[in-house]
Amino acid sequence: MPLGPWRAVIADDHAVLAEGARAMLEGSGRIEVVATAAEGLGAIVAIKREKPDIALLDLAMPNANGIEVFIEAKRWSPETRYVVFTGQVTGGAVAALVEAGVHGVFLKTGDPGELVAALPRIMAGQQVVSDGAKALMQKENAFEQPTARELQVLQAIARGGTNAAVAGALGISAKTVDNHRTNLMRKFGAHSTAELVMAGVRLGLLDPSAAPEAGEAEK
Repeated sequence: MPLGPWRAVIADDHAVLAEGARAMLEGSGRIEVVATAAEGLGAIVAIKREKPDIALLDLAMPNANGIEVFIEAKRWSPETRYVVFTGQVTGGAVAALVEAGVHGVFLKTGDPGELVAALPRIMAGQQVVSDGAKALMQKENAFEQPTARELQVLQAIARGGTNAAVAGALGISAKTVDNHRTNLMRKFGAHSTAELVMAGVRLGLLDPSAAPEAGEAEK
């Protein structure tokens, strides 16, 4: 990986925050922002097109959240370093991001310079979690993190997918989907699909707009 300037894509549905992130990164002299996106699907398209060195993703975005963007975009751009930079998040969500393999997790409420200072380590392949994000994780250290595949299944369920539909979309069997659903319900202490989706929203793993659709999913 070159020493910079590194090419970056920024995805955040708040224009002011996206511009602030752009100014911060470009002001460091180490980053050239080559594209921005205001929602998750646009972020995936931009990352697929640009193959950036680094992608800065908000966790809560319309159409696809930061975890969904990470899981999908890395298929098209595996060399990109993925960083989630978020405002409202729980320790469970941080743990899930770390488990999924994102390269960095930072809080918008933290010191903006923390991300800039961590850039060389992130670009060298290290996983960097900010002090604030670590503190959240430690408060909820009993949370059993979902795997990356379980996160994909959870997100598909939240969109109203039946076991058969989720299986077709992910290229796995309906029985495997059912096993993942069962594991997720155990980990989240949920007893129905609606409770499972609400738990995902509460933990910051799903966009709140997913909650009303919970009743449409197969139980």
